[in-house]
Amino acid sequence: MLNISGYVLKKFKTIRMKFKKEAKIAVIVTLIILLFFWGYNFLKGRNLFSSYNYYYATFEKVDGLQKSSSVTVNGFVIGLVSDIQFTSEKLDQIQVEIGVKKSFKIPKNSVVMIVGDLLGSKSIVLQLGDSPEFVKHEGTLPGAQAPDMIDAVTDKLMKTPIGQKLNKVLVSIDSVLMILQNTFDGQAQKNIQDIIANVEKLVSAERTKISMILTNFESVSGNLKKSNEDISQVIANLNRFSEALAASDVKNTVDNANRSLTQLNSLLSGISEGQGTLGKLAKDDSAYIYLQQSLNDLDKLLIDLRENPKDYVHFSLFGGKKSKK
Repeated sequence: MLNISGYVLKKFKTIRMKFKKEAKIAVIVTLIILLFFWGYNFLKGRNLFSSYNYYYATFEKVDGLQKSSSVTVNGFVIGLVSDIQFTSEKLDQIQVEIGVKKSFKIPKNSVVMIVGDLLGSKSIVLQLGDSPEFVKHEGTLPGAQAPDMIDAVTDKLMKTPIGQKLNKVLVSIDSVLMILQNTFDGQAQKNIQDIIANVEKLVSAERTKISMILTNFESVSGNLKKSNEDISQVIANLNRFSEALAASDVKNTVDNANRSLTQLNSLLSGISEGQGTLGKLAKDDSAYIYLQQSLNDLDKLLIDLRENPKDYVHFSLFGGKKSKK
């Protein structure tokens, strides 16, 4: 009897363990399915844990509108684009599904508009109407395509005087390009290609020399870098010299020199005109003639003194008579 009860108890434990394993597997599979379903809807723009109302609008084209694009009212985000798909086999109508928070009520005469920014991204803007009645969940709203911002700015710009001048400039540039296109025919283009090929050959042939030139430039720059301190010292000396020169009284020195040169000029002018002693000596030749005569007489006297010294100097130990001469 005890063996039968023990066997039954053991069998019950085994069944319970198997049931626990199966229950765990079932729970895990269920969680995986729920997570997959939630992720799929999240990628479509739907959040299962948030309360949203969904609305539909039809467009002929969406111009790059994507799922999860924002839905805004006066710049404030109130929802997302949840789905985009064709509604007919002709592919001429596109239905856009938007999810809006339930706390926002949309009047019936509101408009769903696709707008773009300067970067090219698209979003949905709700233009709210003034109807007292509101659109119900999964209701339909009219869709509209907002004018492209860049095109609108371009149109406004082209209507201004600056835009008209710019248009004329573009026309002129187009004419110049046409002239250049006609000028540079096949032969001219071939000549230009030949010139480029020759330059490339020259560079390839003289690559070694060019490398040496660059090396020399590098050496020169290195020497300049090494002599940077000496150059700085020379510049400092020049600065000190210029400061000393600025501090010295150069103006008075130059004025004194000018006065001295003026006086010397006056003196030389007087001498040239025969004024004063130096002027008379320079202009009157009588002094020169008198001096020349004196020199001639002195020369004669010296010759006679050398030839007849006794007539001028008498020397005797015992005394004697002086010459009559």
